[in-house]
Amino acid sequence: MAIEFNCPHCEHQYKLKDELAGRTATCRNPACRQKLIIPQPTITDDTPLPSPPPAEVEAAALAALSEEPKVEEKPAEKLIPVECNFCGHKWTEPFSRAGKNTLCPNPECKQRIKIPEPKEDVPHDWRQQKSGLPSLAKKNFEKPTDVQDAGDTKMVSGQALKEGGVFEDEIEPRPLKQKIGFVLAGIALLAGMTFGIRSCYLAQVDKNEHRLMEEAQKEFADSADSLSKDEQRLFSAVLHIAAGEYAVRHNDSQKLKEGLEQFAKARDALRSVPPGPARNAVSGELALAVLSLGGTEEQVKEQHRIRWVPEMNLKLKPNERVFTVHEELRQALGLVKDAEFDFRNHLARRLARALTKLGQAAFAEQIPIFLFPSEQDEAKAIVALEIYRTDPSSPVPRKLADELKSRGAELTKAPSAQTLFLALSVEKPPQVVSAPPPGNNPVSDNSRFAYCGAKLMEKQPEEALTLAKRGGAGDTVSQLRALVLCADWSADRGPALDSALALITINSKKKDAPQLSPYSVLRLSQIAAKAGKPDQAKQFADFLADEGLRVWAKGDAVRCRVAATPKERAEETWIEVPDDSRKQRAGHAWGRLWVARQNASVSGDRAAEVKAISSWPSGTILPFGKAGIALGLQDQEK
Repeated sequence: MAIEFNCPHCEHQYKLKDELAGRTATCRNPACRQKLIIPQPTITDDTPLPSPPPAEVEAAALAALSEEPKVEEKPAEKLIPVECNFCGHKWTEPFSRAGKNTLCPNPECKQRIKIPEPKEDVPHDWRQQKSGLPSLAKKNFEKPTDVQDAGDTKMVSGQALKEGGVFEDEIEPRPLKQKIGFVLAGIALLAGMTFGIRSCYLAQVDKNEHRLMEEAQKEFADSADSLSKDEQRLFSAVLHIAAGEYAVRHNDSQKLKEGLEQFAKARDALRSVPPGPARNAVSGELALAVLSLGGTEEQVKEQHRIRWVPEMNLKLKPNERVFTVHEELRQALGLVKDAEFDFRNHLARRLARALTKLGQAAFAEQIPIFLFPSEQDEAKAIVALEIYRTDPSSPVPRKLADELKSRGAELTKAPSAQTLFLALSVEKPPQVVSAPPPGNNPVSDNSRFAYCGAKLMEKQPEEALTLAKRGGAGDTVSQLRALVLCADWSADRGPALDSALALITINSKKKDAPQLSPYSVLRLSQIAAKAGKPDQAKQFADFLADEGLRVWAKGDAVRCRVAATPKERAEETWIEVPDDSRKQRAGHAWGRLWVARQNASVSGDRAAEVKAISSWPSGTILPFGKAGIALGLQDQEK
């Protein structure tokens, strides 16, 4: 038999089983969803009644014969008043649903709320346990270990709850907006965890890098006595340069201060070394390294960098010092202002290019003041040409050309000024040097250099190379200087490098041959390494008579080589290091620093790279490997 009835709210028809009679449910009509009580089944006259058991018949008969028949009345079910916390709608729920969740019947609300639990009228005695037994009653059986009773049950499946009738109502699905909120909350949580993990990882990486740099400096300080005093100071200067660059790149005010201190220590170490080729080479790298101190206006405000030039009309307190790149570079270049002209010439070109790439072409105008006490005109032309080659749109070359033009006949010792006038097509410039004679006639030193540069600026490298090799006054020395310019400015550097190598080889075999500038040979070694010609770079280095400069050329060739191939791992064989510390030079440390730096940048594996350098000479070369790894890991992050 089935219960057939209509919803009292919307007349939706139902046909349910008899055992569901008396239960509370929610109307399945989506337009209704009101609470209803399933009615008792209707018994008609023709419905057969079930026969009661004999025992029940006998009990009924005895009750009928008794003097006072008992009538059992079903107590009315208690109701719980409910008020919606959201819309204030009021209604009642059966007492049996106390503590359960339901939906507000207000069709404009439909919020999920919890049915309150009314307090029991009978006070609870904490001394009485609800076990149905006396408090000290002893159980008359022992529970088997492999049997679990209902009191021990911790978890009940959802299916069991449904089958047991615990979930009587159909719960409306969560709104889409709520689901989206849950998803976004999960994404935000995941992103926060990822950010936290990454921050912890980067902090640990930074800590490990810093420990490497600290270990490098401590190990070298403890073991440097095996080197000569001058080599100790050159080694120390190289390590301070690396530590200064490493500190500045942290973009932290405290690290900026540390970087300034490291560069100052490098200057002090170099000042204590007698002037010489190796000292000049290390000082040049210091001058280039201090450019990392300069930054934007925002970086200056955050104290992550310092200003390039002093701030105008800045009022200082007594004994207050303001650091600027202008002052730091002036002090660094002061170490080499008395070096040979060719060294200062090549360094000025590198500095001018670097500053222009940093957007500081105007600041590059200071280089002649810092580096050339008596060759100001030529220095201005050199700087202007390098700025123009790096950034043709810069107004600085035109400005410097106008200044040189105003000098008139006094420019006779500035062949580069003639190149600048030709490159910029300056109207009616003074004739600094005469044009080279036609054919293969001998050419003067200044004419060779000036017009060789002009041909290179006009993208005529073959004509420039022919002019560079033409005979004339000065011959080998003048030719080599022009060949270095061809190798430096040509897109294809091979022909100029080959010609220069042949010239140096022939000159080395001559008796009473003119002494060639070692700094021009050093520059050729650097250019060959950067052009992917490491064997040729080594050949140039081997022609250098000064041992310290020769080793430096080989070590610096590693720097140039990795700059040309940033994804290629470096090999220890690129710069061989003698085991005897008395034969080790600053160039060995410089080269191995770049080997370790390159490999750490490529792999990013600190542990593997530390293991790879573990066999390097401890105390002298190994610290530079650790410093290189710290810088290489920093390179990879950037």
